[in-house]
Amino acid sequence: MHTLSKRKFIRSSAALAIGTAIFAFITPQAFAESTKIVYQTYLDPNNTKDPRSAAQTKMIDAFQAKNPDIKIDVLVDSTGATASRAIKSGSQTPDVIRVTGQGVPEFAATGNLLQLDDLVKKDGIPEDDFLLPLSNARLGGKLFVIPQDFRIPILFYRKSMFDKAGVKPPTTWDEVCAMGAKFGQSDVIPFAVPLGATGGLGGAQALGEFLLSTMLPEQGGQYFTSEGKIAFSKESFIKAAETIKGFYTKCNVTPLRSAQMGFNELHDALRSGGAASAVFGLYRYKTVQSQLGGDDLAWAPAPAYSANDKQTVYSYNIGINKKSANQEAAWTFVKYMVSPEAQALAAEGGEVVSRKSAYSAPYFQSDAGKDQKKWSELVIQRGQTMTYTPIITNYHTILGEAFQRMILKDGSPADAYDELIKRYDAALAKAQ
Repeated sequence: MHTLSKRKFIRSSAALAIGTAIFAFITPQAFAESTKIVYQTYLDPNNTKDPRSAAQTKMIDAFQAKNPDIKIDVLVDSTGATASRAIKSGSQTPDVIRVTGQGVPEFAATGNLLQLDDLVKKDGIPEDDFLLPLSNARLGGKLFVIPQDFRIPILFYRKSMFDKAGVKPPTTWDEVCAMGAKFGQSDVIPFAVPLGATGGLGGAQALGEFLLSTMLPEQGGQYFTSEGKIAFSKESFIKAAETIKGFYTKCNVTPLRSAQMGFNELHDALRSGGAASAVFGLYRYKTVQSQLGGDDLAWAPAPAYSANDKQTVYSYNIGINKKSANQEAAWTFVKYMVSPEAQALAAEGGEVVSRKSAYSAPYFQSDAGKDQKKWSELVIQRGQTMTYTPIITNYHTILGEAFQRMILKDGSPADAYDELIKRYDAALAKAQ
């Protein structure tokens, strides 16, 4: 495995035309012996503090041991921006990409993702061996990506802080609100609500991913139409906005400094104990626990309007660049990365892997894997999937700014809704 820097990636792309001409004179056998796949991923193999990175390295090493004629160059792309530019511009690399469920419509709209339906059928990948039906990953009936893991929001909380305040993990938003009186005046944030834009793909992704993607569609509703239009109602928006504004105001459970938090600050607050609780990504639980959380960090199902409500689940997916010159080798790699064997290795990094059959691996019978086994059951029991907009970053940016104005300048939920609709509709029209 070789790690490819962004600068080297750009130079390699520029030289691709020359390289293609050279390859034309190489025999098929020589070409097969030197096939390289550029794999774009947000996980840096050099990050020894992230167990997911170590698991990814084990997966790639195992693949290359089985397929010595295919070499994997890892392109570290923490925000996904490099892959986005490459796919939109029609570049031949990276060959294989990782993309969130929210980002798939945007990538697929370029026409530069390879359709995988025939390949899945040819190689007999069972569609019923996923925690949620593989059909949920299709867009317009076509499969462009395959889920590698599923992500459902969970409540992170510090046991010692909850014990001191005399509270139990809340199951509803009303119970979250009631925590404010229990904690009283404190330097600790009882319940953090991130409205900021750091980390993630851009905009207030943490707010959208962990809270509003479930609150706005409500139960059995929709988030966006297949054309990217907003599908949730004004009533559901106002209900969600009033709930979150209440956390900052009447409930006294979320101080104003939480409004500037994005992914990064929320992670740091949970890691350091600056926040007693927050709804966050289960995929970061092991990392927070290994950094400073330790045995004091615990989790529970995320709160909702009613206990046991459905929660919006999304996945990190793997797909193939349609412009890749190495589609066959790319599929060989993708097929391995979603296999039960590879998924069992991925689980060691803390992921809730997508294949049901992977959960028979010995790891899930150990103490280390017991939480992930429970999370997989939570995905099956309470998970719901949504259709996302092809301009998800624009949406999250507009959403976060509208919520910040509502909180910091005491605006109304109705005004925040009007701002969102006006700006989002304009952005969607421009994108189309």
